[in-house]
Amino acid sequence: MRAMTGKIEFVLAPIESQATLESTWRGTAARVQPYFFLSWGWIGTWLATLPADLKPLLLTARRDGTAIGVAIVMTRTIRQTLRATATGFHLHSTGDPRWDCISIEHNGFLCAPADAADLAAEFFEWFAGDAAAGEELRLPGVELPYDTTLLDHRGFLHNTKQQAGFTADLAAVESSGDPAALFSRNARQQFHRTQRDYAKLGAVTITAARDTAEALVYFRALKALHVESWQRRKQRHAFSEPYFEIFHEALIAREFAAGSVQLLRIAAGPETVGYLYNFVAEGRVSAYQSGFDDLDRKRRPGVLSHSLAIEWNAARGARIYDFLAGENQLKASFANGAYELAWQVIRRPLFKFRLESAARHWKQKFLG
Repeated sequence: MRAMTGKIEFVLAPIESQATLESTWRGTAARVQPYFFLSWGWIGTWLATLPADLKPLLLTARRDGTAIGVAIVMTRTIRQTLRATATGFHLHSTGDPRWDCISIEHNGFLCAPADAADLAAEFFEWFAGDAAAGEELRLPGVELPYDTTLLDHRGFLHNTKQQAGFTADLAAVESSGDPAALFSRNARQQFHRTQRDYAKLGAVTITAARDTAEALVYFRALKALHVESWQRRKQRHAFSEPYFEIFHEALIAREFAAGSVQLLRIAAGPETVGYLYNFVAEGRVSAYQSGFDDLDRKRRPGVLSHSLAIEWNAARGARIYDFLAGENQLKASFANGAYELAWQVIRRPLFKFRLESAARHWKQKFLG
């Protein structure tokens, strides 16, 4: 499928050769230095572990005949209870919670930063102008969501949920050698209190997995602590869908040796405090998942673990520690930077969607 917008031509085609795609993707990534979620490590593992009956497509954006961006899209018809059936395009996702449980962030086209805004806008124009592109467009975890005011003006329906992400600039930590340099006075006091509390158990240490086998051992130990903690609080945990573990064990096996996956164990004396599972790309450490021994509610294992990870990574030249999307007190205490990501669903102004929207509005207004 080919379609030309005002500036950019989009070409949609089946992925005929994984080897060719990998070469194209790695070559583009080497030029544009993306976040880990758009590296071949993440994308290649995703494609390799998806069920064979899912058929991803390659979307290439060209300007004057030259490819300036690539993305993987999935077409799928979604049928949900009490919602209109919708056939849509999904950017680096499937539209099925069983496979999207891995939660991509910093999503978008793999392209040069200078082209990102134009590509995001032209991508919507392509979708809006080509009925073959489906009835809805789903953009999870994107940095550049389409302007909702313009969507409203043009009659398109949308659901746009934004979440803050938090970062710690590690320059201050590297120069001082103290992760508490990032904190407010109150947070600094809490941090030092946490350190003293754990030091009563013995020396506080942070240990990185040395090879792929040990990394997988750490990941499984992280799972055990993570699941126990969330089940104790009667909440759904990250490992609820089996694919989450399948994907990440494959990712660790494929990428640990390249240095883009980091598994850390934090301990106080003989006791394990917790594990951190991070991604590393272009000096940016993304704190993706964790598992803590948090049975004792007086202790703060997350504070200790992330503070040591920040210090450890700063000493090894990392520039940014990214807590990723979602707000909580720990992230706010450590962070000295922030950004916004969006989970956006854009729908054509079809009668069935307008009827569904009106029914949902009526239900919220009169039934609560």
